Amino acid sequence: MSTEERDAVEAFIEETVGRAAPSRAEEADAARERAEAAREDAEFARQELFAAIDLERLDALAADRADARRVRAQNRRRRAVDASEEVARRLAELTPVLPIPPESMNVILDRVTFIRSFADAGVVIDSNIGSLDSWARYRLSASADAITETGLGRLSFFVLWHNPRTEAVVVNVGPRVVVNAHLSVDADWNGVASWFIAGSEARATVRARTTVWAMWDATVHAIVHDRILASAGATGGFFGGDDSASIAFNEFLPGAGFTVPAQASILIEVEILTEHVTTSGSIELDAESGAFRVEVPHLILTLT
Repeated sequence: MSTEERDAVEAFIEETVGRAAPSRAEEADAARERAEAAREDAEFARQELFAAIDLERLDALAADRADARRVRAQNRRRRAVDASEEVARRLAELTPVLPIPPESMNVILDRVTFIRSFADAGVVIDSNIGSLDSWARYRLSASADAITETGLGRLSFFVLWHNPRTEAVVVNVGPRVVVNAHLSVDADWNGVASWFIAGSEARATVRARTTVWAMWDATVHAIVHDRILASAGATGGFFGGDDSASIAFNEFLPGAGFTVPAQASILIEVEILTEHVTTSGSIELDAESGAFRVEVPHLILTLT
């Protein structure tokens, strides 16, 4: 790929693929007003109960028990990290040796073109692009206070493919995706306030998604495969709550067909997408500690 072509693809990704949805200021202001009203309601109720119940002692109890709960959650994540090397070996054994040469109707792509994330969508700690050896170490952390916030974590592997034929083809895109990671969520303790307000929440869902983008028209694209890899959710209540899920995934993800005109190019995005919502809580996707990482060793394109 020439420098000019590479610059053009990077510009396409930045302007089209990575475009964030516009923020809705009015909705955010309304959410803040509701959160402030809820805090005032809780404070009024606390004042009425103060004479009869030791609210400070109850809140101290909730905080103490929440600390113990978080220690247990940290121990679960530590055990997952300690087991990550054995999981990585097991996942590697599931990746088949590719046929050489490939069948005439198949095109095997043995490396990706780019690996990246986007603003507020997680951080790529380390990465590599090589023949049957494209991977990234990645971490996503997100949290919110009293108001409810939603977000997306995105780790994307991009592959540029050009149709060399003089006629249009239908391409079925299938990547091999390997994920060794740990998802955790934490909802803050609310103590006495949980008697009067909805409280805290933290939820996250991790998906593997393949999207094909038409380089000849930025408005043309299609999600050709989408798979849920893991979910975790917790509500806070009096003591707080947490949940977690370890991800050990290695599968070939066949995709639906996409028509590519003669001599045209497509951009294939293989994405680890984390949808999350938090209210006085936090979420974390750890694909970086120990032997944790995400791999896309190859893609198979079936042409018809």
